[in-house]
Amino acid sequence: MNASRNVGFYSLIASTILLTACGSDSSDDNSGIPFSSAFEICSDDSSTSLISTDSELVFIVEQDYAANKPGSITASIADQNSAGRMFLWQQVSGPSLELASVNSPVLAFTPSSNDNYSFKVTVTGSSSNYEEVVSITADSTDNILRINNDHQMVANIDASLRIQNINGQVPTDISWCMYPNIDNVGFNSVDLTDINRPLFNAPDVNSDQLISLKATATFDGQTVSDDVHLLVTKEQAIPSKAYITYPLARVHPYKADSAYADNLVNCTYSNQQIAPCNILNELPFVSQDSQPDPIDTIMDRVVVSHDWMGQNFETYLRAQTNTDFVELLQSVTAVIISYDIRPAYYSGYIGAIYLDPEYLWLTSAQRDTINETPDYRSSFGEDLKYLSPYRYVKDNDYAGVYIEKDNRINRTMDDMSSNFARLMYHELAHANDYYPQSIHATLQGPSLREEFDRRLATDDMPSDQLQMRYPLLSDEMYGLAEVQYAGKSANSTQKAFSPSDVAEFFANDLANDDYAYSSKREDVAMLFEEIMMSHRYGTLRDIAITDKPEVQTSSTITVEWGVRGRVGQTELRDRASYVLGQMLPDIDTQLVMDGLPEPAALVKGQTWAQNLVLTADQSKSPQKVSNQSDSAVIDNRPLQFSGDQHVH
Repeated sequence: MNASRNVGFYSLIASTILLTACGSDSSDDNSGIPFSSAFEICSDDSSTSLISTDSELVFIVEQDYAANKPGSITASIADQNSAGRMFLWQQVSGPSLELASVNSPVLAFTPSSNDNYSFKVTVTGSSSNYEEVVSITADSTDNILRINNDHQMVANIDASLRIQNINGQVPTDISWCMYPNIDNVGFNSVDLTDINRPLFNAPDVNSDQLISLKATATFDGQTVSDDVHLLVTKEQAIPSKAYITYPLARVHPYKADSAYADNLVNCTYSNQQIAPCNILNELPFVSQDSQPDPIDTIMDRVVVSHDWMGQNFETYLRAQTNTDFVELLQSVTAVIISYDIRPAYYSGYIGAIYLDPEYLWLTSAQRDTINETPDYRSSFGEDLKYLSPYRYVKDNDYAGVYIEKDNRINRTMDDMSSNFARLMYHELAHANDYYPQSIHATLQGPSLREEFDRRLATDDMPSDQLQMRYPLLSDEMYGLAEVQYAGKSANSTQKAFSPSDVAEFFANDLANDDYAYSSKREDVAMLFEEIMMSHRYGTLRDIAITDKPEVQTSSTITVEWGVRGRVGQTELRDRASYVLGQMLPDIDTQLVMDGLPEPAALVKGQTWAQNLVLTADQSKSPQKVSNQSDSAVIDNRPLQFSGDQHVH
């Protein structure tokens, strides 16, 4: 390997070379945030170095690496962009490290100790393949400030960064700047409202550009800083008739040897796709293809931006003690898991579910790869006077573990299982509503678009039949749903509705959640989700209508009306039973419905936090009652609002 030479910037090299969607649990409300046009320019130059090799491949490395400080190495091929190439990194020497981004031109890692490390990258695609090894030494002691994390991002895509806490504390006086570069390329729409977590849109570049940022802060009387390096890549132009017209993260088939590997990305997550794929030979439903191991069949259809997403998904499926998800997944064509998917959604034209990896991470390094750009619906319903929070509870406590973004600890499969299960039940309800297994043998195609149109024309979908047989009747709730979930402006009447008004509208109708009024499809999915979470996991859903104070936390909002386990209410039984029988025809519907606990009313006038523990009338309590008093309730979780996991 040739000796390294100092370069100020990677751009020196680059100058020569219809959806049904379901969102995450993010509570970040970034509505009304003013955006600045760019980061300020740093007064000094980025300290990166270039390492050449015996081939055209070169490495851009940092001059200083340190134990426990995020770092990166970028691989580049002179005079060429990285689009259309596959990258695979492996560690070949040094203390073993967790590598969460092995398929990117940018290898992000955190040295576990000051030591020597070597990594091999294999680059395939285009007309030439490369395999080279690069070595670095971690020996710096200047490692107090840490930014997560260096990564590759396509041009014009939204992205985020985060500064780690130091010894559990947030550094103060944080400022950001961007190192100058010869092409004068900068980020668009920079949002520094949360200075600890910048949000921004990548520039439209003419060639791959490595852009470096610097954060400076004060901690314990010291001025500390760190650099982060972001490779913005030039992608193919989006055709005018593309199915998806906005930038997408780079993804790849989780199983390179899948029989569908050549079609998976183009058919499901590519803005180069201009025509729907054939469902009979290019990408049929999972049910139409089988292997001895049904989970192997499913994994052949998985597309990921990072391999850990597919690994965790497969581990999760194999850990299940029932076959619900294997059965329900027969009605999808593919599963896409990518760091830029938020909110999660289902596509009826493609037959695929698109999952937010926030539900799947197990280590802090995996979580670092996930984009924190907030749900676009954050500002909907601002003019309304009420809130509709929800939560899943078990034994008078939250179901599922919550770990703050700043808390860098790992979680177990059990920790994430409950939250991921409800997302799966919800998304797979959409898939089985649109294309139940009972119709797969009669599919004509040639694409799902034609099947989709036929299904809509006949009103044969379970969601259509549910509305015909057991309709929701509240015009007021339908109108409010357009405001809350579709972004329609509230009229004067809706702005005047008090929490008690909305509580009356909702309580007297037959929905288990107010998001059911956003569409017939969501009505089915919400019912199925709540039934199965109660049946399989013993968790119950709280839904409430509350006031809307200026400061909104679990301890400041007051319940006007609410219920735990509403899906078990007698008046909802016919609706719920119908949905369950349609989604899982082989399940004992009566047994499941009989096993749903009696609903329990939340206490009007108490806060959302106080209503976490229900102690009144223990003989009818749907869950165990603890001895914890109201005064001892500690609820520091962000509020989850009805529908934040789902949007149509």
